[in-house]
Amino acid sequence: MKLISSTLLALALLSTFVNADPIKERTPAPNFTSKTVGGKTIRLSDFKGKVVLLDFGAVECPPCRLEMPFLEAWSKKYKSQGLVVLGLMEMNPKRNQVREMLKSRHITFPVAIDVKEKIGGRYGLIAHPTTVLIDQSGNVVKLETGFVLGDEKEMEVALLALLHRSSKLGAK
Repeated sequence: MKLISSTLLALALLSTFVNADPIKERTPAPNFTSKTVGGKTIRLSDFKGKVVLLDFGAVECPPCRLEMPFLEAWSKKYKSQGLVVLGLMEMNPKRNQVREMLKSRHITFPVAIDVKEKIGGRYGLIAHPTTVLIDQSGNVVKLETGFVLGDEKEMEVALLALLHRSSKLGAK
């Protein structure tokens, strides 16, 4: 009984340090600044006017590994239409672990390390991967927690709708 009480107390205390409520759709995406593993500073606000697919993952996360080829393919396929894919690695990996993982998976989109999950805490993450689709105005349009094969279809439909909307607005 003591173990259960201690565990519940620890969880309650932990929830006071982490944003317990996940970010909601149709709300502004929290801005952040981070450095990619290549040393480049990125700010979410730098991508205003573009569609951003923000993915929170972990080096040793099997669903993250499964999702990454789709993220890479979309990054290449839709970059010219205004899509920006950004990765944030959590669980305090070492920079060389992330570099090795990116190289082995042939990932070319920018990836940063979310030191001490500070950014993830602002987004209220509850699992990896968590993928956040952000529109051109900086608002969360779609949020997906976890990944199984088939999830990519719905996300691609949502990002294509934003890119299509963007091209229509640009044509006016």
